[in-house]
Amino acid sequence: MSPHQLLFLASSFVAATLASLSCTGGEEAQPGSMAQRVHDQAIVVDAHAHPRPGNPDSLNLGEQAGTYELDFLTMGKGGLDAVFFSAPILGGRTGGPTGPDRLMEDLESIVEEVRRHGDLAEVALSSGDIRRSHSLGKRAVLLAIEAADPFEGDVDVLEGYFDAGVRMVTLPPEVLLGSEAGHVDSLSRPLSTLGLGVVHQMNRLGMVIDISHLYDRQQMDVIRASVQPVVASHSCARALNDIPRELPDSVIRALSEKGGVVGVTFYPGHISSDFESRTVTVEDLVDHIDHIVRVAGVNHVGFGSDFLGSDVHTVGLESAAGLPNLTTALLERGYSPGDIEKILGGNLLRVLEGVEEGRGTAPDQTSLPES
Repeated sequence: MSPHQLLFLASSFVAATLASLSCTGGEEAQPGSMAQRVHDQAIVVDAHAHPRPGNPDSLNLGEQAGTYELDFLTMGKGGLDAVFFSAPILGGRTGGPTGPDRLMEDLESIVEEVRRHGDLAEVALSSGDIRRSHSLGKRAVLLAIEAADPFEGDVDVLEGYFDAGVRMVTLPPEVLLGSEAGHVDSLSRPLSTLGLGVVHQMNRLGMVIDISHLYDRQQMDVIRASVQPVVASHSCARALNDIPRELPDSVIRALSEKGGVVGVTFYPGHISSDFESRTVTVEDLVDHIDHIVRVAGVNHVGFGSDFLGSDVHTVGLESAAGLPNLTTALLERGYSPGDIEKILGGNLLRVLEGVEEGRGTAPDQTSLPES
């Protein structure tokens, strides 16, 4: 190692140490610190969150609404540049199924709220829109869907969602089960013909496929069937939290080989199964990032907060304002500024760009995995 390299490593270590001294115990990174500079340089993208109204009748994302973790002002404080907001709106309209009609109403409500605060935020339909909003100092809002049954047996509804601005759908496991359901354990349940049709249609339209909620076998089926990268927008590593909802290494590896991204999520129950008896911190979350990097590489990890108005939080990440704490923790673990920028949003932007470029292509359904 040359003297210049040694000097660089020494100065980086000192800077990171100073940053850690200024930001521990859940406090935000201080202005001018190394962590804050790295954070400000990045385009920070949250792969999964929920818009929650301050009251049951209407959204209000233009002011800090009580204890809710994610509004446009809090996003600005934490340097969160873009977020995928999933419909339906939690805590909003009550009663009735969350089928296509309800979802379209909630999507329209999100768009109206963003437009009402056009000085703070914009609706984004592409990776280019995210970059433009970032350059203007505005928050970018992308539309997503996370519902028990957004399809009602008809993949053609996806075209209507896409036209409404939806760019990601979290696939629901129970409505996409293959014919073997009931004859194998839940983790081994295959993807149905409908599920394969959904993959085909989303590839063709250029929508990001989210496998976070699917069973293991379904996840592998989607990864194999898709001609484009897929994401697990809000999942952690099962190797560190051994519950079915988290991703096994086999899925993490297969997803990365397809160019996808795992978005580690902030809810303590995903990070640790004993979260009710101990404090879960941002350091515990970075343990999951470290594991995914070891399995798949730094190009295949991001984050999806899953903020939804809960009163249970990972210490240091109680709201979007705490995101610089994640950057500080990553610096302390030895990640380079370039790799941190990838984790904070660069990797997800790459997937979004790849899906956009692949629009119009789809898998040959005659060669898809059998269910």
